[in-house]
Amino acid sequence: MLQQNTTKRIGYWLLHLHQLFDESTARALSVVDLNRRKWQVLHAVSIKVDTVAGIDDAFAPFLAADRADSYRPVVDEFKACGWVTENDGAITLTESGAAVHDRAESLINAHAAEQLDGISEAEFLAANDVLARIAANVEKQEKQ
Repeated sequence: MLQQNTTKRIGYWLLHLHQLFDESTARALSVVDLNRRKWQVLHAVSIKVDTVAGIDDAFAPFLAADRADSYRPVVDEFKACGWVTENDGAITLTESGAAVHDRAESLINAHAAEQLDGISEAEFLAANDVLARIAANVEKQEKQ
């Protein structure tokens, strides 16, 4: 049942979606000079993921995909733009950073509404749950 005669199984769709999300999010956020990853970091800071280590941990799979060791360069870029401050390792949005975040969040919400057109909240949550369980199963196998 799970191994149908097709080349487009779950791995295909996951990678395809990842690429599409990166490209389409960059287009949606181009007016605020952000891409998907920078948006994720900015949003993380806005919800109090307030250290580089916390950001790196939250987005560890993306670090691997980006072939990066840390999102420290993104935080440093935000500091140079005046969007965040960092004191004793704690990162905080500035007033201008919060304004950029709010504008970007509005763009992201409109973009997400288009991406999820025709998908109910229950379907979205179920798909997310299934993917999380598959990941947990694979992680469990890797530890054996």
